[in-house]
Amino acid sequence: MNNLIAPLHTLFNNFAPFFILLGILIFVHEMGHFLVAKFFGVRVEVFSMGFGKELFSFKRGDTKYRLAAFPLGGYVKMYGDDPGANIPEDQKRFSFLHKPIKERFAIVLAGPLMNLFFAIFVFSFIVGFGEEVPGPFIGDVATESKAFQAGFRSGDKILKVNGDETPTWSHVQKKIEPASGRAISVLVERKGESQPLQLDAPVVAADNENIFSSDRQVGSIAGLTQESRSTVVGIQNPKSIAGSAGLTSLHQIMAVNGTKVSYWRELPAAFQEALKTNAIEITLRVRDLNNSEKPDAENDLKIPIQTAWDQKTDVLSWLGIEPAELYIYQVTKGSPAEQAGLLPRDKVVSVADQPALAWNDVLSRVKSFDPKSDGISFKILRDGEEKSFKVTPKMTTMMTQKGKEEHRFIIGIVSGFFPIGADNVFYRLTNPVQILQHGVAEAGYWTNFIVMSLVRLVQGEVSSKNIGGVLTIGRVASHSFAAGLSSFLRMMGLISINLFLVNLLPVPILDGGHLLFYSIEGLRGAPLSMRKMEIAQQVGLMLLMFLMAFAFFNDVTNYFATSW
Repeated sequence: MNNLIAPLHTLFNNFAPFFILLGILIFVHEMGHFLVAKFFGVRVEVFSMGFGKELFSFKRGDTKYRLAAFPLGGYVKMYGDDPGANIPEDQKRFSFLHKPIKERFAIVLAGPLMNLFFAIFVFSFIVGFGEEVPGPFIGDVATESKAFQAGFRSGDKILKVNGDETPTWSHVQKKIEPASGRAISVLVERKGESQPLQLDAPVVAADNENIFSSDRQVGSIAGLTQESRSTVVGIQNPKSIAGSAGLTSLHQIMAVNGTKVSYWRELPAAFQEALKTNAIEITLRVRDLNNSEKPDAENDLKIPIQTAWDQKTDVLSWLGIEPAELYIYQVTKGSPAEQAGLLPRDKVVSVADQPALAWNDVLSRVKSFDPKSDGISFKILRDGEEKSFKVTPKMTTMMTQKGKEEHRFIIGIVSGFFPIGADNVFYRLTNPVQILQHGVAEAGYWTNFIVMSLVRLVQGEVSSKNIGGVLTIGRVASHSFAAGLSSFLRMMGLISINLFLVNLLPVPILDGGHLLFYSIEGLRGAPLSMRKMEIAQQVGLMLLMFLMAFAFFNDVTNYFATSW
C-alpha cells in the first residue's frame, strides 16, 4: 500500500499546487470580464475554464459553464463579439460590439483589474490571518562598522525608529531607507540592560542592493545587518579536545548542555557557562551538514574535559573549534576541484601562495585566474595535515543574485559559511483599515518590482534567461506550497499581479491590445478596418508564441542547469 501512496503523494505535491494556483487566478480573471459584461447587459454565452475538449458543463440562464481538458487558460464568450456576425436589430442591446466604447473598455479592463484586486485581497488576508516574518533583531555588528560606532550591538532588538514602532525587520528598513542624509533616533532593547537604550544614528546614501527598485540609492547605516554567523564549526586539529571527542568540521552545534544556540556569538558564553561548575564533560546537540543521507538528523555528542580551562585563553580555541567559513562544504561532481582531488571538510589555507583569511580571498583569486598559467596552487588542511594541489579553473556563465549573467572562472567548491537571518516573529494586523492599507501597499510594492524588472531587462541589467514559463510557475508553486499556506498565498498574489501587468501590454490578442484598439477607435471616431485588425492580431499572436517558446526554452535549460 505504501508503494502506491508514495508516488501519488509526490504527484500531488508536484502538480496539484500548480493547478490550484493557476485555476484560481484564471477563474478570478475571467470572472472580472463576466461580471462587468453582465452589469452592462451583454449576454455571456460561455464561461470556460481551460481550452479544448470539454470535460464537464452545465447551463444556467444564457450562459454555459464548462471545464475543458487543457487548463492553461480560459475565456468568456460574449454574444456579438464577432465583427462579421449578423446581429438582429432587437438583439443588439445584448451584443458586445454594439455597446459604447466606454462599456467595452470597462469589460475588457475588468479582467486584469480583477487580478490586481485579488492580489490586494490575498496580501490583506495574509496579514489579517498572521504570518511568521523576520523580526527586528540586529545580526552580527562588526566592531569597525559605522553601526557599531553609533552604538548598535549584535543581538539588539529595534523597538522604534523616530518614535514609530518597528515590529518587523521590514518596518526597520522602511524607516531607514528614506532617511538618507539625516540622523534617526532608534530605541533598542539589549540583553542585560533593564531599560531600552536611545541611539542616534546617521543615515547615508548607499547603492540600493535591490536593483528592481526605482531608487538607485537608499538610506543605509553601514554594518547594520540582519545576518549572523551560524554555529557550523571547523575542526582544524582532529586531536584537539573537541576533535578527539568526535566533533568534526561541518557539524552544526544546536545546543550546549541543553541550552539552545543559534548564532556563533552565543557559543563562547554557552561553553563558559558549561565549564563553570568544573564539569568533567560537555554535552552537545549537533547535526552533520555533510551527511547526505540524513542532513537533518540530530544527535548528542559528549566532550570529556580532562584539563582545566585557562580563562585567559579563548574558550573556542582551547576546545579546538573555529568558524567553518574556509572549510569546503561541497565539491561539484566533475568540477576542476574534484578532478584535482579536493574534498568536503578540507580547509583552504592558501590560494596562489597567498594566505586565505576569508572566503572572498578564495573567490577573488579564482576569478582573477590567468588562463595562460598552468593552474592555481591550493594548500589545504585535511585531518590535521597540509596538502598541496594544483587546480585549473574553468570559465562558466553564472546567474548572480541580482539576476545578471556573469562570465567568470570557477573551480566548483562551496564554503561552509552559512549566514542566517534573525528569528521570526508572528506579525498580524486586526484593524480592518490597516489590513486593507497593508494589502494595497504590498500590491503596489510588487507591481513596482515587476515593472522595474522589465525596465532592467530592457536596460540589459537583468538577463533574459530570468524569463520563465509554465514550468517555472509550476516549480515555484510547488516549493511555496511545501513552505506553507502563507508562502503559497503570497506567491499566488505575486503571480496575480504578473497577470494584471502582462494582460495590459498593448499586444493584440491580449486585453491590452483590445484596449489599444478601443482607444484608437475613440480618438478616430471609427474602428480600425478589419484587415488592419487581422494583421495586428496575427503579429500579436506571433509575438506571444515567440515569448512562450522562449520562456519554455528557459524553463528547460534552467531545469537541466540546476539538475546537473
